[in-house]
Amino acid sequence: MNPIRDILDRVRNSKDARTKLAAKNIIASVFLKGGSILISFFLVPLTLGYLNEYEYGVWLTISSVLSWVYMFDIGLGNGLRNKLTEAIALGDKTLGKVYVSTTFFFMTLIVAGFYAVFLICQNFLDWYSILNVDPLLTANLGSIISVVFAFFCLSFIFRLVGNVFMAHQLPAVNELLAFLGNAISLIIIYVLTKTTAGSLYDVALTFSSVPAIVYALAIPLTFLRYREISPSVKYIRVGYFNSLVSIGFKFMVIQISYLIIFMTSNLIISRMFGPQDVTPYNIANRLFSLLSVGFTIIITPFWSAVTEAYTKGETGWIAQNVTRLRRIWLLTCLLGALIVALSPLIYELWVGKEVAIPAALSVACCLYALIQNWNNIYSYTINGIGRLTVSLICSIVSAVVYIPLAVLLGNRFGLVGVVAALCLSLSVGSIVQPIQYAKLIKGKATGIWVK
Repeated sequence: MNPIRDILDRVRNSKDARTKLAAKNIIASVFLKGGSILISFFLVPLTLGYLNEYEYGVWLTISSVLSWVYMFDIGLGNGLRNKLTEAIALGDKTLGKVYVSTTFFFMTLIVAGFYAVFLICQNFLDWYSILNVDPLLTANLGSIISVVFAFFCLSFIFRLVGNVFMAHQLPAVNELLAFLGNAISLIIIYVLTKTTAGSLYDVALTFSSVPAIVYALAIPLTFLRYREISPSVKYIRVGYFNSLVSIGFKFMVIQISYLIIFMTSNLIISRMFGPQDVTPYNIANRLFSLLSVGFTIIITPFWSAVTEAYTKGETGWIAQNVTRLRRIWLLTCLLGALIVALSPLIYELWVGKEVAIPAALSVACCLYALIQNWNNIYSYTINGIGRLTVSLICSIVSAVVYIPLAVLLGNRFGLVGVVAALCLSLSVGSIVQPIQYAKLIKGKATGIWVK
């Protein structure tokens, strides 16, 4: 059976509202995500042409460092997503309103405290030294970071509206907000290139403020549609914070653990083999990451759908769709094999002949993407069910073993060894999570498997 045709048939013929909603969101997300990727492709040369190469590098450094800030919301966003989905499934609008109000309240407190600490520390920090930036080439770095950090903090609060749509099984709306932010940023940067001289401050202000503003404007529109769960001071319940943060904290640790794995690869390769070897790794990894991006679009709607189904005891629906996702995963395996076969031609057309990328590296990066996709079938399902302790342990074990394993295999097999270490570290979840999933679906999970 053709998995893609199966999805389209179900959109047209399925009587199950949950399945139809998920499939429609997948189709919409494909176009919106594709549009965002296309915009980001145009933004790179446009921004690089507006700034000089040095200032563009400074902006990339600032944005990559501050992106870590998003990991420190104690996972409240994902906690809200799961708890609100449960409330919706139970038809308890009051409980949903409590969760929304409590999350917005505590997120605001966390952000306010975090920014206050930043303002105090800002007086004692030398950002030029911290980021290794030449003050003669970049002016007002402290002011730039202050403005960017302020909007990043505001985004913590405003982006919660995306989790409200996720809880209603509408991830395509969240993709739409991201697309609008990217599109508006593209327009502003284009106008800046035609009307002003290159300004790092203007670029930083655009990229940090526009997404925050888009999400801020979406908040009143969202709660006009979902009035029954709109945040209200009267519905803030301190006692509900523990239930939100207990699951949210696990999400945060899992995210940080895998972020450590993904973010340290370039550093390990640079230190072991030199910066020149980071380039072929990133080119190969970026090509095969398209498999992961596409698969993530497909599975994203199932997270909240699983939460609703599990809350209602409809485990048969979950099992049916996991089977379908496995078939689609097999299709990505075939697609991955095709990309591996065509990769020499793709590399030549893409980056020319200057960068040599071994066939073994392409195979390793393809395998890595396929393992990620396999893991995501079960991690998204288990995330939706909300039994995260096993996933938490797997993520920590993967993060702990990855670096020594990468050094060991890298010394023996070079770049391919580092990617092999990525594959092996993720394989912990590849084995354990399907076992937990089977226990949960069959109702046989006990002890740590059900926590």
